[in-house]
Amino acid sequence: MRTRRTVMVYVDGFALYKALLQRRFSEYKWLDLEALACRLFPHRDVLGVKFFTARLKPLTNDPGVGQRQQIYWRALRTTSVEVIEGKFNFVKQFLPLHPEQVDTSGRVVTVRVKRPEEKGSDVALASHLIVDALEDRADSYAVVTNDSDLVPPMQLLRARNKDLALVSVAQEKYNKAFELAGIETVRQIRQGTLAASQFTPTLVDDAGRTIRKPPTWR
Repeated sequence: MRTRRTVMVYVDGFALYKALLQRRFSEYKWLDLEALACRLFPHRDVLGVKFFTARLKPLTNDPGVGQRQQIYWRALRTTSVEVIEGKFNFVKQFLPLHPEQVDTSGRVVTVRVKRPEEKGSDVALASHLIVDALEDRADSYAVVTNDSDLVPPMQLLRARNKDLALVSVAQEKYNKAFELAGIETVRQIRQGTLAASQFTPTLVDDAGRTIRKPPTWR
């Protein structure tokens, strides 16, 4: 009897959030990534889902953002999803105004900004992907992203005949650099798939503690 082929899924957390969940489909933030992976690859056995993200800090206009994130992580940990943390910092720097302006001395006018910057998640994703693939942990490996920084490791693995897929968070407008890397399988996350892959509003963890969907996630 022929067994089903297997897949491991690697989720670029901030790419998924920024491209799909922040504004476009904000009603689907309570997303069960394990269920999503199984719907994206219905004819394969999902051996693992790794979620790469970073701990958020409270914002002046949104002091509860970190608390909601922690609730979501607790929900993910009721499944087999592995949460792998990078770092999230604010970088202070001077940047030009837009539209560009010039002062009386001919210099471009700049303003000091505090810019959020995620560190380590893309490197961690690439590292896990390479190690897992070279150890042949599955028949295929799928990366949920649109970050072209992940093209080089995927290209390296394609050159070694590893079966890779891109799951686009940008629908059909995904970065075409992935095609240049030899990625032939590209799947898109549809609204219906997001809707069907939601956690129930209330969950219970292994310690018997109740986890509730944040009330603002409607």
